[in-house]
Amino acid sequence: MPPRIPKACRKRGCKNTTIDRSGFCDEHKGEGWKQYKPGQTRHQRGYGTGWDKTRLRILQRDKGLCQECLRRGAITEATCVDHIDPLANGGSHSDDNLQSLCTPCHRVKTARERLPDRRGGG
Repeated sequence: MPPRIPKACRKRGCKNTTIDRSGFCDEHKGEGWKQYKPGQTRHQRGYGTGWDKTRLRILQRDKGLCQECLRRGAITEATCVDHIDPLANGGSHSDDNLQSLCTPCHRVKTARERLPDRRGGG
């Protein structure tokens, strides 16, 4: 297997390059995990009893089916409730910002949201 091509570190303003799969240079490894608010319970992060009720309501609304798979013409059982616009980007817990997804679709969407914005700018 050929060696990986060095890419710019994902830390904003860092001029280093990396071949690490995380996308962060040695100096900034672990930066991606800071957004997970270590040491806080799910209740402190906003996913308490109210979220449990909302989650069940959304799964029922979507008939327990993964909305992403349905868009592709497949029928898959949903296991997660996802924020269409992530809370970190200004999204909310409102029903119109929530969708039911299967675990694989949720992982793909979450991974895509973690990528740095490549639309331009600097």
